[in-house]
Amino acid sequence: MADRNDSIGMGEDGPTHQPIEQLASLRAIPNLIDLRPADANEVREAWRVIMSVADRPVALVLSKQDVPVLDRTHIAAASGLARGAYVLADPPGGERPDVLIIATGSEVALAMHARDLLADTGVAARVW
Repeated sequence: MADRNDSIGMGEDGPTHQPIEQLASLRAIPNLIDLRPADANEVREAWRVIMSVADRPVALVLSKQDVPVLDRTHIAAASGLARGAYVLADPPGGERPDVLIIATGSEVALAMHARDLLADTGVAARVW
């Protein structure tokens, strides 16, 4: 049986790793907290959240992919993970966003890259 990957990305050992939709089923479970951190900083924050939860289950969804650690000097702190969703980055220059990009886990780095590409074409994007 082939391994399952949590992302749209390709596994390190080729196309045997295909994405499957498990996150939607986890999110549909009543009272289950599901956390899908974007980088090592958010994994640390996820553990802080998990250690304070005593009344319900928590699913920590990690990736096998080599995801970059986001440079938090110009974007929101990883502590925003405790709120469940947060604005990671506003458009460069602080203008009002033309589009919103919503991502979790290993797709957050892709969303940040898309934000930069869009800025180069004059489209202001906010990443959630």
